[in-house]
Amino acid sequence: DIAKIASANLSWEKLSGKTVLVTGATGFIGSFIIHSLMKKWEDEGLDVKILALVRNADRARAAYGEYEAKGRLSFLVQDVCQPLPTDEKADFIIHCASNAAPKEYSLYPVETMKTNFYGTLNLLDYAKAVKAESFLYVSTIEVYGTTHGVDRIDEDTYGEIDAMKVRSCYPLSKKGCETLSISYADEYGLNVKIGRLSYIFGPGMKAGDSKIVAVFPKCIADGENIVMKSKGEQLRSYTYVTDAITGLLTVLLDGESGNAYNIASKLCITTIAGIAHTLVESYPEKGLKVIFDLPTEAEAKGFSL
Repeated sequence: DIAKIASANLSWEKLSGKTVLVTGATGFIGSFIIHSLMKKWEDEGLDVKILALVRNADRARAAYGEYEAKGRLSFLVQDVCQPLPTDEKADFIIHCASNAAPKEYSLYPVETMKTNFYGTLNLLDYAKAVKAESFLYVSTIEVYGTTHGVDRIDEDTYGEIDAMKVRSCYPLSKKGCETLSISYADEYGLNVKIGRLSYIFGPGMKAGDSKIVAVFPKCIADGENIVMKSKGEQLRSYTYVTDAITGLLTVLLDGESGNAYNIASKLCITTIAGIAHTLVESYPEKGLKVIFDLPTEAEAKGFSL
């Protein structure tokens, strides 16, 4: 997967001699970005360096120690909610850091909003101070909320997000950060782009990830029935991580400032129940079933819109 991203037809030359700051560096998306850039360096000699913003240095070194030893990667160890020092300059910034799991939204809505608001503000202030060439805000298609009578969501679609639902802490704060980002572009001339990710899946997801694209396959692997807490009729676009990362890098390098881009796949549109049934049907030898069970009130708080 990483080799495929590194071999994609992108404007890689724009990164030559540059430093790329990646927040959320040990997360699902951030780690793929870093390994892909380092693969491009290893295979083709792209002269790019990484500044990885992390909270846990030991965990980060376990993942990227070889790159650090070769002088290709350095760590900025801090909470993204704190202002960034400007003594080390990054030319490109990819801001991935965010709570990204339904369980986190429901249990820690305040922390979810703080991470999004303060983290994005600090990154934009840093980008302004160091005069970064390009800033990519990694957002989500959840900013569209609930749409009615719309077959296809484009970048100009506007849906409803109920501000009185705790679950809205994630899409509303992400949407607010989009506005903050383009405001920096307008007022300060920052080259800001927004990549709205659909529902991403692929290798490297954590075993404890509460998103259904991680939970359902784990059930199959563990020989357990898939228990649905709703009818699962929500129609969504799912995107394989390789395509998602390639899309993000395309937006970073060639996207227009002040614009948002949906990163999704029309080849993988299905319902939540559809994923469950497909997985069960793909492994008939396991004799598993899809079981529908109504959620508790606490569980329902973490459901997607």
